[in-house]
Amino acid sequence: MRNSSAPKSGIMSEAGVEDDFRKERGAVQKLLYSEAVSAFGGGLWFSMWAVYLTAVKGIPAASMGLAMGLGGGAGLLAAVPVGALADRHGARQVFVTVSLARGLLVLLFLTTNGFWSLLVAAALFTAAETSGRGVKVTLVYLLMPDHRRLTVLAQARVVQHITYAAGAGAAAWVLSTDTAGPYYAALTTVALSAFLSAAVLIGLPPTPPVPAAQRSSGTRAVRDIPFLTLMSTTALLSLCWPLLSSGLPLWLQYRTAAPVWLAPVTVVISSLFIALYQVRVTRQGESLRGAVRSTRKAGIALAACCLLLAAAAWPSDALLSSLTVLAGLAAHIYGELHYVASRWGLSLRLMRRDAEGEYQGLAASTEGAVATVGPAMITTLVTGALVGGWAVLAVVFVAAAAPTPALCRRALRARGAGGSTGPAPREESGR
Repeated sequence: MRNSSAPKSGIMSEAGVEDDFRKERGAVQKLLYSEAVSAFGGGLWFSMWAVYLTAVKGIPAASMGLAMGLGGGAGLLAAVPVGALADRHGARQVFVTVSLARGLLVLLFLTTNGFWSLLVAAALFTAAETSGRGVKVTLVYLLMPDHRRLTVLAQARVVQHITYAAGAGAAAWVLSTDTAGPYYAALTTVALSAFLSAAVLIGLPPTPPVPAAQRSSGTRAVRDIPFLTLMSTTALLSLCWPLLSSGLPLWLQYRTAAPVWLAPVTVVISSLFIALYQVRVTRQGESLRGAVRSTRKAGIALAACCLLLAAAAWPSDALLSSLTVLAGLAAHIYGELHYVASRWGLSLRLMRRDAEGEYQGLAASTEGAVATVGPAMITTLVTGALVGGWAVLAVVFVAAAAPTPALCRRALRARGAGGSTGPAPREESGR
């Protein structure tokens, strides 16, 4: 009887494993489809909003910039409360709601015609945008086994870059027109992309909420000073994005012999290498020790990028200047890849169990805060302090990464004193 039952047990076990694999693969496909559709809308909107608001809606550029900046800053405050809602009601359920809200709120920009209405629209839309990033990471964490989480997040980022570029391409066509109709149609498309993304997410397995007896007050993450400090310092490394989008074009235009058209080329090259290597590099952040190493690599590489871009101002020969810029781009790509890997690794390994939404909301808000002030900071440094500005930025990158080992040790001590945590114990081994 034991012999006859053993094969059946084995078959059932294999069938169960195969069924789990199919479910996991189906969940990953839905996550990636949702990300693809959402990122297309993002690329379309973020590539055209400035021209739309000034040229079509007639809002003065100064008022537009101030309203978007203040509104965006206010919207960041929603990330932690929405993350707490994800813990209370389930991450998938809240992510679907946030995606629907994002689609509705982008339509507010159809009605904006002045400073105050734009301020409100920017605050509400940014709240949905930033909150969605934190809840998405929480959802992946809850749906995927430990060894697959960072890989799926990396795959989502690859898909995001590809379809974001497609959305930006669509925006280029919109920007080439002289009438308001294509802009309104584009805004409607952005809303529809958010609705379709939400529809795909509904097909994911529901994620159970945190039991009432285990819920935090909703302020647990912001009271976790080691985690808050770590997320705030490492978020400064996300200045790498406005460095490429805001700082480099101005530097090429006014201070180097390299052609200004090299700026969009660097974005294309960067996106290509992210698509090729993000999944591979992200695996280095699967252990806490690996995430710390990736943070250090990111800080050093991004500092080197700044120094190389500063050096590009010295050659009078266009080719030599361009080659120096491309060397800086190589350092930037390496640093960005490792920054993303380290950010996920640190935030997932050091957050508290049963408050995942809160913690990822906090991580998203710190990065969002840097994204809000980053373009102005980079522009000021590059156009005001020139080579000295690049040196200051290099110091910022090194200083942002330097305290990571000590802050991780503090966070681990606090975790040990404060009870349960998110990941399994193996991340402390530095495997």
